[in-house]
Amino acid sequence: MRLQLVTPNRQVLDTEIEEVYAPGTQGEFGVLPQHVNFLTSLDTGALRYRTDGKDHWVAVSGGVAEVLADGVTILADSAELAEEIDLDAAKASAASAEAGLKEAEAGTPEATDLAAEFAWAETRQAVAART
Repeated sequence: MRLQLVTPNRQVLDTEIEEVYAPGTQGEFGVLPQHVNFLTSLDTGALRYRTDGKDHWVAVSGGVAEVLADGVTILADSAELAEEIDLDAAKASAASAEAGLKEAEAGTPEATDLAAEFAWAETRQAVAART
C-alpha cells in the first residue's frame, strides 16, 4: 500500500507501507491494505506508519485523508517527520503559546489561534520524542 503525504510547501512522503494510523477529527483511524474507501478530515496529532516492521512518526496538523484500497493520500496543512523536528524550538513555541493563552480572553480568535499553536507545538514534541 502506498502512503503519500503532501503539504502546501512540499511532498513529505511517498513510500510503500504496511499500515498507517492518523488523527482524524472524529478520532484516530487506522488503515491496512484493501481497506474500504473513505475521505476524512484530519486533526492535529501524531501519524504513525509502518514499513518493514518498523514504526515511523510524523507530526501532522489539519487537512484531509483519502483512503483507497491500494493507498492513502494525505493533504495536510502542516507536517514534519520526527527526525526533522527541532525539539528546542517546539518547546519554546509551546511555552510562548501557553503564556499567550493565559493572557488571551477565552473564546476570542486570538485564544483559538494560540490553542492551535500550543496543540501543534505539543504534537511536535511528542513526535520528536519517538525518534
